[in-house]
Amino acid sequence: MIRRLQTADLADALKLTQAENWSHRFEDWQFHQQLGRGWTVCDDEGALLGTALWWEYGAHFGTVGLVVVDRRQQGKGIGRRLMETIIEDAGSRTLHLVATQAGLKLYRQCGFEHVGTIEQRQGVSNPHTAVAAPVGTNLRVVTSDDAAVLCNLDTNALGAPRDRIIHAVLAAGTGVLATRDGQPSGFALMRPSGRGSVIGPIVAPDQSLAIALLSFMLQRGEGFARVDLPDDAQDVAQWLDSVGLVCVDRVTAMERGERPSPRGPARTFGLVSQALS
Repeated sequence: MIRRLQTADLADALKLTQAENWSHRFEDWQFHQQLGRGWTVCDDEGALLGTALWWEYGAHFGTVGLVVVDRRQQGKGIGRRLMETIIEDAGSRTLHLVATQAGLKLYRQCGFEHVGTIEQRQGVSNPHTAVAAPVGTNLRVVTSDDAAVLCNLDTNALGAPRDRIIHAVLAAGTGVLATRDGQPSGFALMRPSGRGSVIGPIVAPDQSLAIALLSFMLQRGEGFARVDLPDDAQDVAQWLDSVGLVCVDRVTAMERGERPSPRGPARTFGLVSQALS
């Protein structure tokens, strides 16, 4: 039986990701489920066999994630059934996902194509001198009053609106806003997740500002931190290596359909999460 994922299912959903050694906490499942549309396949007794979620970013774009099937039930078509349900649910939207090696074959069969690679970088940051923002750019801690500005920057970088996500990340953590000549030019947010904190999204017009934003957040954070970084941001990657956030995994970014174009010079240098991208 396939049905909508419910809040009461999350404890069992957590067990599925724990079996895969994913770092999700129960609170991370709650965060993602509350913001998206989830589906689950259950057996005749109601036991959870697999899950998949997607998040709607306007009329033309969305992301897919938390696609996981009970290890004892893999190879029985459960993942395909979940993906087909999400594709139907999303309608004509372009869909983006970050694929594990195990899921690549299924996603290709569902019409997804390779568009890039994501580096999962994590660790406890080494003490370091804060990186100065580019000349003429100022950095400050964000407040709740900045939410509309952050949403606008994120929409322009992504090419699609996900205001609900940005509001939720801001409410759960903290962040930094960059301004140049009094105009917003980039930002980064950080929230509790997994083994510590995740920094993302990171939105900036170039890698030098992205590094300054990351440095600002790491100076204010404590303990374990994670950044999911597009692999073409090599300057950022080298800087992260220098402060102790090393690459522990590389996964494949895939899309089904044509991705919306950014609406300005800024781009995304760090994901909210691999599911929310």
